[in-house]
Amino acid sequence: MKWRCSRFVLSVGMVGFIAGCCADAQPKTAAETATLQPKAQAQKVTSPIVTAPTAQQLKVLPPPAAPQAFALPPQPALENFLKFDTEQKQVSVTNGTSQAEFSFNLTNISSGPVVINYVQTSCGCTVAKLPSQPWKISPNEHGQISATMQLAGTPPGGSKTKTLTVHSDHGTKLLMVKATVLAETTPATMNAMDRRNNMKAAMADRQAVFKGDCVSCHVAPAKDSMGHDKMGQELYAAVCAVCHEAEHQASFVPNLHRLPEPTSAEFWRNWILHGKVGTLMPAFSKAEGGILSDEQTESLVQYLTATIPAHPVVVPAPAQLKVQ
Repeated sequence: MKWRCSRFVLSVGMVGFIAGCCADAQPKTAAETATLQPKAQAQKVTSPIVTAPTAQQLKVLPPPAAPQAFALPPQPALENFLKFDTEQKQVSVTNGTSQAEFSFNLTNISSGPVVINYVQTSCGCTVAKLPSQPWKISPNEHGQISATMQLAGTPPGGSKTKTLTVHSDHGTKLLMVKATVLAETTPATMNAMDRRNNMKAAMADRQAVFKGDCVSCHVAPAKDSMGHDKMGQELYAAVCAVCHEAEHQASFVPNLHRLPEPTSAEFWRNWILHGKVGTLMPAFSKAEGGILSDEQTESLVQYLTATIPAHPVVVPAPAQLKVQ
């Protein structure tokens, strides 16, 4: 009996549940729909509309000011304190020369001392040298900065240019050095016609030996392979002996060891500087179109004065000569 009552109650509950579901599935009437819409609208949340600010609303801030760099007070030029003989040095060397030498002369023209701390070169192949480091130069004092440039790898006809920056307590100074390796050339052979033509040119202009094709014999030998001026005996052998002690010496070129007149330092100096008008003897002074510096001239004067007797050599007249 109890089992039957329980089964009845369960059946009635199931029927009620199914009926409720069917009722919810039926379409709502217009009135019911109208009653439900306000509740749904009340539950709907709308997102706010975000609008871009206008130009008037924007406040543009200026960029932050850049930090000011520390400015050094203007430095006077080193030229106001030190006077250099030149800003550029150039030398020409023969092929195979291992290094080139340069020197800059300077003077302290200020009223106080100048200290050169160091000299910086633009390449490790070039080394500068100071008398001391640091180098203190007193007023009116003279001095020299030297530099050595290595030439390894520089081909014939090529050149190397480097800079030296002088750093001192009164500013800096930029100097330049340049070395040129001479191209290898085969000396031209002079024939009899060439010699006659050169002699005619020299008769018309005794300074012609320092021009044109004559440069290789009468100008270039005055310097050594490093480009430095030759002096004394070496200079005489290179520049003077080429004519005065030549193997085939011309009859009109005097033998300096057998001059028929007295000689002295002033005698040699005058001949070297000014030559002799109306002859082939040129003036070697640079002021008259020659090639020798004052130092080279004085070195020749000293060499000739010490080498050649000051008393005249008596040359017998042709009638006094005895034929053996």
